[in-house]
Amino acid sequence: MNGYVEHINIQLKKPEQTIHFLLTALPKWAVRGEGKLDDWFGKPIHWYHIGDQHSYIAISSGGVGQVPDWKGDQSGFKHLGIVVESVDSTVARLKNAGYELDHWCGDHPYRRSVYFIDDNNLEIEFIEYLTDDLARRNDYSQ
Repeated sequence: MNGYVEHINIQLKKPEQTIHFLLTALPKWAVRGEGKLDDWFGKPIHWYHIGDQHSYIAISSGGVGQVPDWKGDQSGFKHLGIVVESVDSTVARLKNAGYELDHWCGDHPYRRSVYFIDDNNLEIEFIEYLTDDLARRNDYSQ
């Protein structure tokens, strides 16, 4: 088996905001688990696993400040890409909940994507593939 990303771990100042954003965008996702640690390197945190039975995003409290702007030159996390069945449906759900679209990705014949920035300044890209042909999905010459 090839490797695949099972989860990522993000520490945020206000994790509930990102959880609300993700569960709005992805209604088939859920809080898979959660708990509290009294001493995470000197401070208590509340952790959550948000996703489905195959993969998830581990989100915990205790972060300081917001995620750095994706346009900046700081090292670290720039954005998270999530494949969805329909970009249009995802955009509609998020807009109906009051989230503003940041920008669309450029035109490509085999995929569409859109970017949002949540209340923690975390940029999340939603991608819809228009083919099952992996070579076409992964064509970067367009």
